[in-house]
Amino acid sequence: MGEVPNWGSNFSKGKALTAFFPYAVQQAQNGQHEMLDAFLHAIRALREPWFMWQRIEPFVTALLDKKSHIPKRQAMILASPHLPWWSFKDKHLVQLWAVAASEVPYTDEIGQSVVNTLLHIASNDNLQPHIPISMWLWLNKQPTFPPVCAGRAMWSTPDVVEAVHDLGDAEILKSYLLLVWSEWDCLYSRWTESPGYYSDDYLFLKKNLPHKRDTLEMHASIRMTFGRVGMSHHRKDLLQQLDRILGQLDLGLDYLQQYKPSLKEDDVQLMKKQYGKLKDVLLEVGQKE
Repeated sequence: MGEVPNWGSNFSKGKALTAFFPYAVQQAQNGQHEMLDAFLHAIRALREPWFMWQRIEPFVTALLDKKSHIPKRQAMILASPHLPWWSFKDKHLVQLWAVAASEVPYTDEIGQSVVNTLLHIASNDNLQPHIPISMWLWLNKQPTFPPVCAGRAMWSTPDVVEAVHDLGDAEILKSYLLLVWSEWDCLYSRWTESPGYYSDDYLFLKKNLPHKRDTLEMHASIRMTFGRVGMSHHRKDLLQQLDRILGQLDLGLDYLQQYKPSLKEDDVQLMKKQYGKLKDVLLEVGQKE
């Protein structure tokens, strides 16, 4: 069983790093990126989602404003996956973030940060309706994420699945599923289904999100979208991803822990169950075409 995070200690660290962030941004504006690089390295090393203090919201708004210089907006985009989007209230902030993301120079790191943030924002019921349609196209860029990716468990909550499905775009839905399906994290599910899964992300979700539906939402979305005529190529891509994931899980816990030490046997067994069922659903709808 994984170690339960010390939320009080983490809150203090978050406040300290948040206080340091404006200084790092100003240094980047002056052409000195060492402090910003150190900040991003430190916050990623903590492996905690939404780590920055929520009081930073006004500063974030100022940094993302069109009047702000590109280096400052770029710094904010890179830090955005670690913002507490679940607690933000300013709906205009989503628009500022979207404009900034489209105007800063694209890099793989920017792509990772934007997609990560997009899926976090989508999990906030108040902010989700204000995501511009064009931002969902970022999912098609298919950025890669490391085995240890803070907040990935948030990406597969029912609200996010439903938001992507409601776009009515099979290509975007496929890109989304290819991103969230991973041998490194269980999908969002009923808490009672996974008593042994106690990663930091899981505990955070259990603490902050309401008790909602389980992965059946994803099953329904697959049936409605990829069960139609002409979807065989999409199903093939999804099945290949599931076969790859199940193959990795079959290599066993010792192998997987080389890349993500926090994984437990309960995690592996739950993922085998979840991804095996998703494969069954895809095979089932494929027989109807």
